[in-house]
Amino acid sequence: MRTPIAVTFDTNTYSTIADPKIGRLLEKLWPLDRDRWQSKKRRIAWWYIQRCIRKGRIHAGIPEAAFAAESLRNTDRVDLLLTVGTKTPRPTIPATRQEIIAAALATGFRAMHGPRIGYGALPTFGLADWAPDTRYPIAERQDRMSAFIRHFGEYPLRALQDFGERLSASHGLAASNQRYAQAAALNNITLDRYLWREGIGAEAAGPRNHVTQAAFLKVLRKLMADWADFDIAAAHYSYGYDLLCTEDQGKLVSNSIFGAQHASDVQGVFKVQSITVMDLAAFCWKRFWFPLRKW
Repeated sequence: MRTPIAVTFDTNTYSTIADPKIGRLLEKLWPLDRDRWQSKKRRIAWWYIQRCIRKGRIHAGIPEAAFAAESLRNTDRVDLLLTVGTKTPRPTIPATRQEIIAAALATGFRAMHGPRIGYGALPTFGLADWAPDTRYPIAERQDRMSAFIRHFGEYPLRALQDFGERLSASHGLAASNQRYAQAAALNNITLDRYLWREGIGAEAAGPRNHVTQAAFLKVLRKLMADWADFDIAAAHYSYGYDLLCTEDQGKLVSNSIFGAQHASDVQGVFKVQSITVMDLAAFCWKRFWFPLRKW
C-alpha cells in the first residue's frame, strides 16, 4: 500500500525516535532478562519508526507545544511564565534538547503550527521545517484547533491560573500591586487572579505553600505538562492526522487530555486516536513491512 500515514508525536516519543542510539543494542547482552529484552525491543521499534519516517511511510509532526515549555528545564518554566507579555527573552533551550530537535528535523519530522500566546520564540525553523497544510486549508485548521480548545474550556490553563491565584493570595501580592486593580476589574477577575504568574514567581523564590522549591516545581511541572498535552492534542486534531503517538495514557494522578476522564470526548467527538510507540511499530510493520527505498 503506497499511502503513508500522518502521525503526531509528543515530546517523549519524538525524542527517542529521533535518536534511538541503536548501537546500544549490543551493550549488556547477558543476562537477557525480561526487562532488558523489553528495553531492546523498544530501541528496535524507535529505529524502525525512524526508518519509516525517512522512507516516507510516516509523515511525522511535532506540535509547537513540544518545542515550548516541554523543551525547557524545570526551573526555566517559571521564567517562561514570567516573560509572557514582556520583552524579556524566553529561556534558552538546553544544548542537549537543541541537538535532539536538530536530529528530529533531519529525520523528517516537521513542526506543526499551533501558536499560543506566551510561548515566545521557538527554535529557528526554515520554511521547509513546517508541516504542510495538506488535509485542511490554514483557516480551517485554525478553526479546528479553536473548536477543540473551546470544547474543553481550556481547562489546563485554568488549572495553572488557579494554582497561581492561590499562591498570589498566600504571598499577599495584591496589597503591593494595587496599580493593577483597575486592569483586574476590567477583566472581571480578582487582583490575585490577575497576578497568577507573579504568584508562581513568588513561590519559586521563597516557597510558602510547599515544603521545598523542588516540591513546588514538581507540581508546576505536572500542570504545565497537562497544558502541553492539551495543546499537542489540539494541534493533532487541527491538522487531521491519523494517529497521535504518546506513551502518556493518563495512568497517574493527572488531568491530562489523554486520561480516561476525557476519553469519550477526545475519541468520540474529535476522533483522536492515540497509539503507543510499540503499537505504532507493529501497525507499520504490518502495513509497510521493511521500507527499502523512498516513495
